[in-house]
Amino acid sequence: MIGKIKKKYIILGGIFSLIAFTFALEHYQKEYERKRRIEIKKTVKSEIGDHFGPGKLKLPHDIKFEDDLFEVEYTFNDELTSYVRKLLRRHRPDYTSVVIIDNNNGNILTAIGHQREGNKPADVLPFTSTHPSASLFKVITSAALVEDADVKNKTVFTYRGRGTTLYKYQLKNKKTRWTRKQSFKNAFAFSNNVVFGKAAINHISGEELFDMASKFGFNEELMVDVDLSKSRFVHPRSDYHLAELASGFNKETLISPIHGALIASVVANDGELVYPRMVLNVKNKTTKELIWNNEVRSKKVYSKETADYLESLMEYTANKGTARILERKLPRKMRRDLIVGAKTGSLTGGIPYGKRDWVTTFAKPASSAEKDKGISICVMIVNKKKWYVKSTFLANKIINYYYKKIDPVNGDALLTSR
Repeated sequence: MIGKIKKKYIILGGIFSLIAFTFALEHYQKEYERKRRIEIKKTVKSEIGDHFGPGKLKLPHDIKFEDDLFEVEYTFNDELTSYVRKLLRRHRPDYTSVVIIDNNNGNILTAIGHQREGNKPADVLPFTSTHPSASLFKVITSAALVEDADVKNKTVFTYRGRGTTLYKYQLKNKKTRWTRKQSFKNAFAFSNNVVFGKAAINHISGEELFDMASKFGFNEELMVDVDLSKSRFVHPRSDYHLAELASGFNKETLISPIHGALIASVVANDGELVYPRMVLNVKNKTTKELIWNNEVRSKKVYSKETADYLESLMEYTANKGTARILERKLPRKMRRDLIVGAKTGSLTGGIPYGKRDWVTTFAKPASSAEKDKGISICVMIVNKKKWYVKSTFLANKIINYYYKKIDPVNGDALLTSR
């Protein structure tokens, strides 16, 4: 009897040991596969990084890891990229960067650069954060002022001197016969540094502005598939420094053209930041096993109410303000059925050195604004001694081409939707 019991326990012990071994083996295999996928992702990221440098960006589509070959699928639209390259070769500014993002999923459709010397590509430019943001930062300041201080377009500010300058005397509330008034809406549309400096000093703190900049992706790694250098924003050290940062009238706040396009994308997406990506997925070329699916990532930046207000500010800028060429040069039917918003900026400095002419803009179908968030475009031109073409002119050409050629179904709907 005792022998039978011992035998039974021995059998049960063997079964439990087998089960435990099976679980341990499965855990080991899963852990091995997990670590292997991580190493493959690192290899892909490293291989992509190795192809960044002077000239045209030629990204690898097949990457070898150990004994296997993996294929990388990118987000780029070759037809759109080809059109933009021709556009840049034709107008040839000293340096130009163009980034186009699909607002719906963060896909980078185009990210190219060009330089006048040699009339050749300089595709590393969109991925460098060595460029003063200038007045593009007014979008972030506006978000902070509306979200935290409820500053709206009916708020009227007084200022002295030119709105394109920023002296300490201009930030004082002293009234003279030269004192003028301007609404916040017009200050945004015509990029008034003084109004933005005074609004920041009087209505928000440096911490609130820093927090909003962080929400917009400053000092953060925006992409997981490439080592995109971080955009930089520092804590304000004084009231005047706060005014400089809030207006964008400084050389400390640095961004990449990819981040420039992302700023408009946040507004088009009702306050949602959809992180940019250039790799869709990585598969085993032989087995077609999905190794890495670069999923859409997003975060909420501000409320829907703030989003609606910022969109109206950027629309007004594209219609009446410094970016009015964007909308006025579009075909009449496209103007009627597209929502176009923009912010411009200009400042001398950065690497490569020169006067930057920025525009960040979004364009989305008005009839399906809740479904299709359209595209965002950032054009950065660096001029050394003379101007060759305006950033808003190039952005207008790209919007026109995109809704006629790249998205023909949506484009046809635009022209017949009303």
